[in-house]
Amino acid sequence: MPANLQEMAIEKITGIVTDVVKHSDRHNVVTLFTRHHGRVSLLSSAGTGKTARMRNASLMPLSVISADINFNPTRELQFLGKFSRDILWKDLYFNPVKSAVGIFISEFLNTYLRHSAPDPALWEFIVTSIRRLDAGRSGLANFHLAFLIEFLGYAGIRPDLTEWRDDAWFDMRGGTMSVMPPGHRDTLSPQEAAVLPLLARMNLRTAHLFRFSAPRRRELLGGLLRYYSLHFPGLSGLKSPAVLAEVFG
Repeated sequence: MPANLQEMAIEKITGIVTDVVKHSDRHNVVTLFTRHHGRVSLLSSAGTGKTARMRNASLMPLSVISADINFNPTRELQFLGKFSRDILWKDLYFNPVKSAVGIFISEFLNTYLRHSAPDPALWEFIVTSIRRLDAGRSGLANFHLAFLIEFLGYAGIRPDLTEWRDDAWFDMRGGTMSVMPPGHRDTLSPQEAAVLPLLARMNLRTAHLFRFSAPRRRELLGGLLRYYSLHFPGLSGLKSPAVLAEVFG
């Protein structure tokens, strides 16, 4: 067998679309978070005809697709040929609230996952979360907050609140409580940290039970993203929170 054929391996992948950007008049670059390969960027045919429009509609952010890929180690970008949608979302792209939340989740994931290793457990969590968003009927205003809170554990930065008390400070760099103010500015005062035990009880199953005003929800989102950005600096410049602000007020 020729050496170049030995170096190429056909493998079936299943991935979540996190981004699609124009590469040239003929191609787009599709970014997937796959179950076993982690983040993968693929070159995909683009165009303006009916077939191209159908193909592009199947590559919307948070679409879950399966494809057979010829992995060629000499190529910077692998080529995405024929693929199929592994899951067909029923309401995600048609409900404006769900669509806004989906835009936020896809931008967050696309930024966070840039340097991540393959993580099947995280992959399953993300798919389960999108299923819940697609099928959800209430509590959607808090969905993005609950998603970020549950995601903390997969990111390895879930705050340690075992030493929490009402006069303790929260050290955002260390993710721990402190009876004395830490020697830096990345902290929450005891008054600000009072919300942490409440948020620790929020998850995707209980999000609908929490009641926040629109300004409070924006404040909580800003605090969560600030905490993430301290540990993953690329997350400091997300644009989609502005979309959420327009939808939720």
